[in-house]
Amino acid sequence: MDNKRSGTLAINWVLPRPSLSGGIKSNRLIAEAMVRRGHSVNIIYVDSNAPSPSIWRVRSFTKYVINSLKSRGKQKHHLESSTANLMPVNHKPIRAIDVPDADVTIATWWETATWINSWPASKGIKAYFIRHHELHGGDPELVAETYRLPFKKLVIASWLQDVMKSLYGDANAALIPNGVDWDQFNFEKRRKQSVPTVGMLYGIVDWKGADVAFAAIRLVQKKIPDLKVICFGSHRIKPEHKPPDNFKYFYRPDQKLIPQLYRQTDCWLMPSSLEGFGMPGLEAAACGCPVVSTRCGGPEDYVSDNVTGYLIDVGDIEKMAKRLVDVLELSQIDWQTMSLTSANYVSKFDWDVSAEKLENVLYKSIVEGIFDTFLMSNK
Repeated sequence: MDNKRSGTLAINWVLPRPSLSGGIKSNRLIAEAMVRRGHSVNIIYVDSNAPSPSIWRVRSFTKYVINSLKSRGKQKHHLESSTANLMPVNHKPIRAIDVPDADVTIATWWETATWINSWPASKGIKAYFIRHHELHGGDPELVAETYRLPFKKLVIASWLQDVMKSLYGDANAALIPNGVDWDQFNFEKRRKQSVPTVGMLYGIVDWKGADVAFAAIRLVQKKIPDLKVICFGSHRIKPEHKPPDNFKYFYRPDQKLIPQLYRQTDCWLMPSSLEGFGMPGLEAAACGCPVVSTRCGGPEDYVSDNVTGYLIDVGDIEKMAKRLVDVLELSQIDWQTMSLTSANYVSKFDWDVSAEKLENVLYKSIVEGIFDTFLMSNK
């Protein structure tokens, strides 16, 4: 399939400090999908170790990249080895002078929206990729104000469309869902594990629900004593989060290992109280893993209740435990049916499809911007 089309766009993708978060990962993957469609994409982000922004010369930047790769042990962030043009900036905020002129500049976090708000028209139309209702990420009033800025809003999940409309009066937010890297996360027909196994992502913030998940798993282990738990994450486990028995934790695993971890589980657990999207749940489903998730936002777009997995109310530990048992005690045939159904259900989530949607939204926004400018100049 030819992913390219005429009319190359120059796009500035403005990120905060990179990390191993799902937000950084999904920004990188959609940006790279735009590169595959023939667009010129600069990912500009804060890195205190970066060379001065006044010397964007190949030799200086190449030296910076080589030194970064030499210094890494565990993966530091999801921008490593990106196919987009990486432009680290050694100060905060990122300024207009730090970035090239473009057709479009995209903010990706509430703080980056405040940075680009005053940038001149030469940086292109302004868009805002909203991956969570980020009131937890800063002063709630300041965060809320960014959602009222006159940018083209791009959201990754249906619930965020509803939030933009109901709370901020923007009924035109475009849904650009996350996708699956199908070369990495793909379905392989398999049997249930010889020892029942649940998988989950660990996060240290309260809304990721680690304490709820651990409590539910302990209830399951009263009925299924040999239950194993496979977990990975980018943080060390907090002392107050006491893991259940038979718990194996992978701290910052190599990205190539993650599909194997999904395929070693019978069920993937998403215990969050609020989730922008929940990439691990989608990736696990793509690998044929039934998902048990709270009704926390994003997963409601890719889990079909009682078909591909189960949806439960936030914080309901007993129901969470029951639904885990329901999946774990399925017969071999019924589990394989749910596994295949789960993978088929999420097959529509594809980065190249999302990139095409984004491309169309941006082209339309540029045309509308030109028309608005024409009207203003002729008043």
